[in-house]
Amino acid sequence: MNSVQAPPHVFSIAACAAQDRGDRPEQQDRVAILRGRRAPRCVLGLLADGVGGRAGGSLASEQVMATAQRLFDEHGADDPADRFFEDLVAEVHVVLQLAGVTAALEPHSTLAAVLVQPHRVDWCHVGDSRVYHVRDGRIAHRSLDDTYGEQLRREGRMSAERARLHPSAGRLTQALGGTRVPCPTVAGIREPRIGDAFLLCSDGAWRDLADAEIAEAVDAGAPRGVLGDLLGRARGRAQGHGDNCSMVLLRLDPAHDA
Repeated sequence: MNSVQAPPHVFSIAACAAQDRGDRPEQQDRVAILRGRRAPRCVLGLLADGVGGRAGGSLASEQVMATAQRLFDEHGADDPADRFFEDLVAEVHVVLQLAGVTAALEPHSTLAAVLVQPHRVDWCHVGDSRVYHVRDGRIAHRSLDDTYGEQLRREGRMSAERARLHPSAGRLTQALGGTRVPCPTVAGIREPRIGDAFLLCSDGAWRDLADAEIAEAVDAGAPRGVLGDLLGRARGRAQGHGDNCSMVLLRLDPAHDA
């Protein structure tokens, strides 16, 4: 677990990332907790779930991490978060499309990210890797998946239950490196509170976890123990058919000198 100090009298950040390969032959998810050169008091949590075969999926998620670190090194504490996320999505998308042509692969990736700055927190997602904001033991916000099932529900064409059971429910409607230019969903809060927690979660993990138990677990303990508990539950319920599981958790704690 990493502890990153924010400006005095604001908050510190307890951060942890955890992964399990599941029952797949290779781990194609990538996770990171980054700090940049220009804004060392800002923290970026990042999760990418690679898609496109063994080589393609790993290439895609690794490219997300490399590009994010380079762009975050150029990010200043007062720079707008939405511009950072938009630039990240646009650049990775183009790089993956070019890599697909030159390497004869189909490297696609999801993205879930949360950017903690001194007086605000912003997040972004593309695909079906989720962002959860947990406050006071409840889900204050959960990103909506870019999947066909969620599209059916959102358009009112099916109930949530019927959409979930649709044969193509899990098909991604957008991803980095796909045929369409992705439109990231960006949101955030201007006045974060001590105790706020932000969880990034790949579909291999959240698929077997209810929102209520995620909120309860996140509110219950230190990040390392929380992620170990949640990944253990997801793996147990997969019953030998689990996907790669990845999580990143950032929690706002009292400042060290408070």
